[in-house]
Amino acid sequence: MSGLIHARSARTRPRGFSLVELMVGMTLGLIASAAAGAAFLNAHAAYLAATDRVLTEERGQRALAILSTLLRQSGWPGEPASGMAGTDLPVVSGADNCGQPAVAAVPACARAALGQSDALLLRFSGSGLPAAPAQPDDTMTDCSGYPVAASAAGVAAVAPTAGYVAENLLYVAAGADGVPQLLCRYPSRRNGLIDGSGWTSGALVRGVESLQLRYGVDMDQDGRPERFETASAIPALGEAAWQRVVAVQIAIAVRGDRPGSATPVRSGADTLALPGTAAADLPPAAPAPAGTVRRVFAATVRLRNAPRCQETLC
Repeated sequence: MSGLIHARSARTRPRGFSLVELMVGMTLGLIASAAAGAAFLNAHAAYLAATDRVLTEERGQRALAILSTLLRQSGWPGEPASGMAGTDLPVVSGADNCGQPAVAAVPACARAALGQSDALLLRFSGSGLPAAPAQPDDTMTDCSGYPVAASAAGVAAVAPTAGYVAENLLYVAAGADGVPQLLCRYPSRRNGLIDGSGWTSGALVRGVESLQLRYGVDMDQDGRPERFETASAIPALGEAAWQRVVAVQIAIAVRGDRPGSATPVRSGADTLALPGTAAADLPPAAPAPAGTVRRVFAATVRLRNAPRCQETLC
């Protein structure tokens, strides 16, 4: 009887793993951990790449929205009164390949621009309170996001047609970290009011590699552009050619921040542009970390406020 009990105990006694079994188990565990880690890293990289593509899309759409809004505001509230300040200044003008631009009748350029980018200068006024023309009513804003009034502060109250209160100069330059960005130069303010004391520059959209513009010129004054020309070609069309601009083509190249965020595209799908358009004027992609996403955004904006040449012969 004791022998039977001993035999049963021997059969039910727990056994440990052998060395071979232990090594196999550890190897399988390491393989599973490595696979899980690789899957996590791949998922994380895919998430960051997708985030960068979404961010690039948001940047491009935001840049187009800013430019479109300012172009539609240009010339508001109408032509300056004859003989008053600002009468001969175009409400929209530009310069090709314009680096370090300055505000003038048309943008003055100190050197070639980053990405051969163009500069765009816009003029407009805002809407002021009836009893205080220098106090904006918040219906019009410039590129800084601040409201624009009907007249500048510290200037005797005059009709808003006496001249344009705001000038916004848009251009592309590198930031402190070397990344290109869309910037805007706008009037300085004191106590929230434009006082004509100078200019302030601020960054609007990061990652803008190049800004290209073409201007639709109404040659026969029927309200429609017959041709879209670069800024360099406008002076050859006549002394008042800038006053005949009724539409503007915009093309913007925007890049992301993260290498590896680019996705394969169909051949030519992202580069197709008709000759003679602003998109066709974009230069080849600037050097950037390999595989960084790059998108092109384009739009044509019609000016809302009639140019002077549509009201009188030029």
